[in-house]
Amino acid sequence: MTAPRLWLFLGIANALLAAILAAAGAHGPMAPTTPFLQHILSTASLFHFIHSLAMIQFGLWLAQNPNHNNVTGIFFLTGTVLFVGSLYALVFTTITLPGLLTPVGGALLMLGWLTWGVQVVLPGKKTPYKQN
Repeated sequence: MTAPRLWLFLGIANALLAAILAAAGAHGPMAPTTPFLQHILSTASLFHFIHSLAMIQFGLWLAQNPNHNNVTGIFFLTGTVLFVGSLYALVFTTITLPGLLTPVGGALLMLGWLTWGVQVVLPGKKTPYKQN
């Protein structure tokens, strides 16, 4: 699987997971019962959806700019797992330790946006000229 297709797939899979977790948190026995936990779930869902779409868009951009690297996608995926995952853990479990991972995940998400911006501005790595 090519890198652009991988980021498209990961973005789509993350968007699906975001929809499932948002629905689980809005209805049924897993729904948070306090305004505080409802707010955390809302924040997690928002960031999950936004960064899922960012991974999809990054895959599309990378397909058009193949001389660039995957570091942006790696930051988006890792940041999403840590930031959003820690918030979901706070909402859906009694574990409070993952809250320590939230700022690390947030920093990785910021690095994703920063590295993508740098890649857009700077030229990609040169590929050797191929003769037929």
